[in-house]
Amino acid sequence: MLKFRNKSVLIGTILLLILAGCSKSSETSSKQNGDAQKEMDVRISYNLPAEHSTGVYFEELAKEIKKNTANTSIKLNPQSFPNGQLYNDQQLPDAVSNGAVEIGQLNVGFLAGDDAEPLRIVDLPFLFDSWEAEWAAEDGEYGKLFGKQLEKYNMKMIGFAQYGSVELYANKKIKLPENLKGLKMRAFGKGNALMLEEIGASPVSMSSQEVYQAMQQGTIDGYSTGPSSVVERGLTEVTKYGTDMQIHYLPFQAVVNKNWWNKLPEDVQNAVLKASMTAQKASREKAKSDAEQYRQKLSAEGVELYKPSAEEREKWVDSVNGRYDYYLKKSGDMGKQLYEATQKAK
Repeated sequence: MLKFRNKSVLIGTILLLILAGCSKSSETSSKQNGDAQKEMDVRISYNLPAEHSTGVYFEELAKEIKKNTANTSIKLNPQSFPNGQLYNDQQLPDAVSNGAVEIGQLNVGFLAGDDAEPLRIVDLPFLFDSWEAEWAAEDGEYGKLFGKQLEKYNMKMIGFAQYGSVELYANKKIKLPENLKGLKMRAFGKGNALMLEEIGASPVSMSSQEVYQAMQQGTIDGYSTGPSSVVERGLTEVTKYGTDMQIHYLPFQAVVNKNWWNKLPEDVQNAVLKASMTAQKASREKAKSDAEQYRQKLSAEGVELYKPSAEEREKWVDSVNGRYDYYLKKSGDMGKQLYEATQKAK
């Protein structure tokens, strides 16, 4: 009897070991079949401070991507690099296109080749007459066409990161286009320089770090930039007058490497696009809020801002019609489609 019990115990022990082994084997098989979530590191590079409205987009994007992919087929672990820590704005187009980073900020001014000409629509002055008109265009056909053109550079556009508005500043009052004639004005880019030249000013190329001293010494009469730069760079100390007419509502584009994007499962792609929508909204709200705050700071620090009447603004718009003719001639059919899409959005 005792012998039988020992055999029973032995058989039971063997059965338990077999079951345990099966369970362990099943768990290993589950991982081998791909049920376990994979993880992937993602680099996000941009060229402005994290607290800027553009930076808000990319920081919010990183946070939302991490949250949205917590339970997708691939968990993305984003790491952001602000202020050009990895690449500056000139280097970023190539960095994204070549896959040196997965996600980055794009300034189309640094894209080369004929395919970039339609995208230079962002340089056109007075293209939009309100934040809402710009956003309606970006969220509609204009945004789709813009993204389609960027694919020629091996990039997939996932959203727009708002910079802010652009104005004119000088030590002489600026009310009408003729007030700029003969003035030496610092321009912030090729498109801006062409606009100033068409109005009758003499555009001067120099870095933003040189503007303070140039204004102080009278090397230039004025400059074109955003209100945030005037305040943050202390230019209120050497500037008497400015405009409040939103010459540009300037966005940057958030782009991803197309090869990397195409390899992502659909559920991960959707999670990233959802993250971008949240980030875009936060960036827009920040830019619009900051614009009002910077206007108040400029006035408080002694810069007299002039807001044109509707009739005066129309004179400004008419003064730069040549820029539109040049763009439409240079940018071909895609440029025409992009321009028409902006007009419909208005």
